[in-house]
Amino acid sequence: MTLDQPQRRLDRRVNELRMSFGDHLEELRRRLLIALAGPLVASVGTLVFGRSIVAWLITPLTKVQERFGLPGEVYAFSVPTAFAIYLKVSLVSGLIIAFPWVCYQLWKFVEAGLYSHERKMAVVIAPFSALMSMLGVCFVYYVLLPICLIFMIFFTTSFPPPASHGPGIGWITDWIIRGSGYSQPAVEDQAVTAPSDPPPRATAEGTITIVTEDPPHPAEGQMWFKLPEHELRVFSGGGVDRIPTLYSRSILQPLFGVNQYINFVALLALGIVIGFQLPVVMLILGWSSLVDPRYLLRYRKYCVFICFGLGAVFTPADPISMIALA
Repeated sequence: MTLDQPQRRLDRRVNELRMSFGDHLEELRRRLLIALAGPLVASVGTLVFGRSIVAWLITPLTKVQERFGLPGEVYAFSVPTAFAIYLKVSLVSGLIIAFPWVCYQLWKFVEAGLYSHERKMAVVIAPFSALMSMLGVCFVYYVLLPICLIFMIFFTTSFPPPASHGPGIGWITDWIIRGSGYSQPAVEDQAVTAPSDPPPRATAEGTITIVTEDPPHPAEGQMWFKLPEHELRVFSGGGVDRIPTLYSRSILQPLFGVNQYINFVALLALGIVIGFQLPVVMLILGWSSLVDPRYLLRYRKYCVFICFGLGAVFTPADPISMIALA
């Protein structure tokens, strides 16, 4: 028996005598009420900035779309979609912001029943876990999410364009359309009238130039084609109006719904944040002597396999995010 064991027993006995069972229940009720007040207050604040938060989440997608020459919009495919996404993002943001407060109230409840060395370990673990969660969110937003979006959009737009005539499809389709009577008159059969006035000549003000940098001082009504965004831009009313053009000629065109995109980001962030808690779990296991590091070293290859399996479970169905999480 070490000299520290009698002191531990004395600390436990003092803690047990300090609070009765009824006092524990009353303390639990009080801590729960205080903990629930945190998400409610935080959600009120996030509801004020809910639209800005949604725009912040969508920004990586719009930037990647613009780089591929695609329209940088995300669509709502039902009437209540925008309001539902606004509420969902605001409430989840409020819960995330208030999560440290909830953990603090839980810690204050269980603190009385812990030994002094257990309290020291919790004081180190809690900030470390919060830091790893923040790093995981930053990693998702600034690194993994752009990589996944680039891969997904590039793969979607890499399909070949639609073929005008497949094996037997062209002449069979033409024969069916002509036989059904829905065929349009040929261009040469239509009456073509010559214009009464000669076509106007292009003036210097009406030309459209292809540029890689926006003009520093454009004139009112000036137009230019901006690369690599593949956008037609017009200077009007003191500002620049951007008109995206459909640059991709793939048979598949990406059209993103805001509900599906937000769910994709939430699932991706959840998997990454859970993965970033692995160092915290390993620290607890090593600190408590439940796992010997030499034992983990012996089975490292199996751990790597498990990491890739969990990466496939906690991320959407694409290899880039799976490998990055693993």
